[in-house]
Amino acid sequence: MIRTTRKQAGLSIISLMIASAIGVFLMGGAGKIYLDSKNAFVARSTIAAAAESSRFAVQDLRRNLVMAGRGITEQNDNPGVYNLADNNLRTFPGVDADGTVAANSTGIIDIDSNNSSAVAIRYASGPAPCGQDGTIDTTHTVRYYRNSDAELMCQAIETVAGALNVGGAFERAMASGVVFMRALYGVDTDADGVANQYLTATEVDNAGRWVNVVTIRIGMVTSSDNEELPYVYRPETAEQMSVLGMEHTADDTSHSFKTASATIALRNLNTTVQRQ
Repeated sequence: MIRTTRKQAGLSIISLMIASAIGVFLMGGAGKIYLDSKNAFVARSTIAAAAESSRFAVQDLRRNLVMAGRGITEQNDNPGVYNLADNNLRTFPGVDADGTVAANSTGIIDIDSNNSSAVAIRYASGPAPCGQDGTIDTTHTVRYYRNSDAELMCQAIETVAGALNVGGAFERAMASGVVFMRALYGVDTDADGVANQYLTATEVDNAGRWVNVVTIRIGMVTSSDNEELPYVYRPETAEQMSVLGMEHTADDTSHSFKTASATIALRNLNTTVQRQ
């Protein structure tokens, strides 16, 4: 009887090379899927950060500016008052010159040293401003401005014995990543309670129209602040944006930028004042 011995066959070097190549291909594909997913997630987070900054900033501006004039008496807020020096009791503070450092001011500024507007109103009764607890029953100046750290600052200054208590002012950062902010004032020219034209603070002041202001329109650009876009999501050139008719070029291509605007009706103005 003849016995046949079978040899066990193994993998050839070619088979190993093919298997290795397939493995590397699959690993590369899985890595690319992971990287693409990660970049997409970071991009969405960056865009959301810019949007959240603008949403929160506008929300806080609206919450406080809508109180303009509440509790302010006609005696302290009439056409004649605005022809004189600021009495620290009227609805709208005085206007400072362009280029003023907002942090060193207590008034309204069209374009400050940070290329942004400083917005200010007064009210004398209602919730405490700038996120403080409780209520107020004395006249407070509430100001919003952008500081040098791109933060939207809310400042509250009480009027005591006819003077601003600057030493006791309360100040808080309400939002970050604010690139710039501008404000226009809606003037009611026919006494129907609706704004017919929008002017800068300087234009309103020069025309003696503060008693006719019924709305404030805010426009701003916010950024993703500390969050940056992945390289594959960055535009080739800086984005061009328009806010309240003003053109703005994004500061860079590594961040996400968002424009926002809001028109705030000043429904708490003293209705006994002759606004025409």
